[in-house]
Amino acid sequence: MIKGYTKFALRQDMSALSSCWYLPLYCDRMLIMKQTAKPDVLSLRKRILVLGVGLFLLAFWPAAAAEITIDRMEMASRGRVNDGEFVVSSLLSADLALSGGYKYSFLLGFSLEAPDIARAFAYRNLRFDPLLPIDPPGGGVTEDDYNALVDRYNTQSDMINNQAVLGFRIAKATVRDVFGLPLELSYFLGAGDDFCSGDDFVPRFGISPFGTDFRGFLYFPDGIGGNPTRRYNGIYGVRGTGFSLGLTKWESFIPILYLYQDFPYFSGFINGTGITENLYSGDLRLLFCHDSLRFEFFGGLSLNSSLDTNIRGGLMAHLLGNGVEFFVQGGIPGWTTGEKFSIDNIFFLIEPRLHLNPLSLYVTFFYHPVEYLHIITPDEKGKANINIKFLFGNTESGLSGGLETGGDLKVHETENFLFYITPLGTFISGGLRWDAKIRIRPLDYDVPGEMFDFFIGVRTAF
Repeated sequence: MIKGYTKFALRQDMSALSSCWYLPLYCDRMLIMKQTAKPDVLSLRKRILVLGVGLFLLAFWPAAAAEITIDRMEMASRGRVNDGEFVVSSLLSADLALSGGYKYSFLLGFSLEAPDIARAFAYRNLRFDPLLPIDPPGGGVTEDDYNALVDRYNTQSDMINNQAVLGFRIAKATVRDVFGLPLELSYFLGAGDDFCSGDDFVPRFGISPFGTDFRGFLYFPDGIGGNPTRRYNGIYGVRGTGFSLGLTKWESFIPILYLYQDFPYFSGFINGTGITENLYSGDLRLLFCHDSLRFEFFGGLSLNSSLDTNIRGGLMAHLLGNGVEFFVQGGIPGWTTGEKFSIDNIFFLIEPRLHLNPLSLYVTFFYHPVEYLHIITPDEKGKANINIKFLFGNTESGLSGGLETGGDLKVHETENFLFYITPLGTFISGGLRWDAKIRIRPLDYDVPGEMFDFFIGVRTAF
């Protein structure tokens, strides 16, 4: 029952609103949906804003020394049948880099995710207009009024969850050889470096990518705990506003210190507490690169205004041999001191690789942590993945294809085991990598059309 109103029977589909603290605020000023053909003013304003930023950068960046490149780009789509309808989910992420020679650089990154691209475009024509307060005979809010409000809330929630919005991801300015010393100073805003993913070894040491493919949209389209905006990439990632200082004295070894303030994050979607307070964080990161060994270690902590301490640490190792590779990530993405520590606080991925030209074999085991990037997701407790991939062809350049099989399981809930078989193909050309696969779940035969997921993706490969 909502405070101040008469109790009445609720429809069964209203239970999802029990955690919505702002619902009573709408009850005395009912809103309804109204579909109109108004022009998309918000989209136009965004276009003007993006154009203005671009003109500003072109006007004030030193044109003679500036070099604009796309450091990273990824596009991916997933098609599947859901409740009898074919649904397409899509992702786009890109980093635009402006360099002023060796000493100066500026990185600007954007991302776009659309869980349901068809709905995202349909909702562009939907508007909500307010009405005058409703005062039905007898006073109070009737069941029909409440149900109309719930229908509106469900529609708005669906619209919010299926937006296709190009959003800011990262801005970072870097200066090298500070005061003539082997120092690299960066000032960043947004989603910064990801620790123990292996991604930073490519630009820093000029080597080929070696991180696991078992990550991202093609393997975790539903995200972490069913949230498609959150995905695993490394053990921890810097998120916030701050500085990093790296020592570049040695060619094969780089220590980096990070000091920053984390952005407030929304834990309310998980535990109903709303936006948390800021965290003040620091991390020390060590990177080592050799012909046969790549190694990374990090350790850090975060404090809030109450001096509650959250600590983290981990390592990544990549060993190379004659036709053999071994990749491992292990650590603690986050643990608040004073709380019970368990195996669910651990991030662990192990992946041995065997190459017998033209055949390759990858075996991956991944155990999920319950806390990642300061957010606790109870659904990830005890969750693990096993994946075995057979490839035929040139896996570094050219065309390759094969088959992978594996499953998702929960250690304490064997009835939730998910088994799949996936034919796949990869084509690398012109600095781009194209991936396509069909994931088949043979045990989900009750609805044959829902047994299949179709994936296609393209990303930079340089």
